[in-house]
Amino acid sequence: MNKKLLAALALALPFSASADILGVTAGVYNWSQNFSGDLRSEQTGSDEIDLEDDLNFDDDSANVFFVALEHPIPVLPNIRIGSTGIEVKETGTVSRTFNYEGQTYNQGQQVTSDIDLSHVDATLYYEILDNFVSLDVGLTARKFDGEATISDGQKSASSEIEGTLPLLYANARVSLPFLPGLYASGELHGIGYSGNSLIDTKIGLGYEIMGIVGLELGMRSFVLDLEGDDDEEFNMTVDGAFIGVVVDL
Repeated sequence: MNKKLLAALALALPFSASADILGVTAGVYNWSQNFSGDLRSEQTGSDEIDLEDDLNFDDDSANVFFVALEHPIPVLPNIRIGSTGIEVKETGTVSRTFNYEGQTYNQGQQVTSDIDLSHVDATLYYEILDNFVSLDVGLTARKFDGEATISDGQKSASSEIEGTLPLLYANARVSLPFLPGLYASGELHGIGYSGNSLIDTKIGLGYEIMGIVGLELGMRSFVLDLEGDDDEEFNMTVDGAFIGVVVDL
């Protein structure tokens, strides 16, 4: 599937759309995260567990980093590497009895739950437009290496959240006429297949100083919906505001 998508993208994109000179863009921002959703393990008898009502998930925050390298070679794609932290760990009292991965947690017990959806992105993309509107499109390989764990201090149950997903990628930026240096931006990573999907979007406003340093703020939404063959499921939404700095050299 990856090879077919990459081949189709390479044929569809105009090879002349690339950077005039070698350029580097890097950014870092802090993302305030609100968590919601539910999970169910593949073990027989496992219950659907609500992240907020059953596990007492609350708001958190994490840092996001990226760096992109653009070059003047028309045929070769540009490259972008990114890292996003999505991990929440909460301790609370169970409001109802439930079963997870063969372990039973009773009403009134105190449990600690830890879900890690942190990931690293490697993106190959082409620059389609580069004037008052800029547009990049490409493909991302997103690698997860985490797990979902519930523990009461005596016993612990966990399921792995790992693997690499191919995602479509698009990134747009529009210069706004109201004030020199002001711009709007939007970013999308997404895929959907067989009832499973991952849609990760980011929209924001920025102000660029001297054409180099941009201050940005906006909203990001990460929506993961996975369902397996053995009734296991993992549905999680992480959304919230972000603020950050982007340097374009």
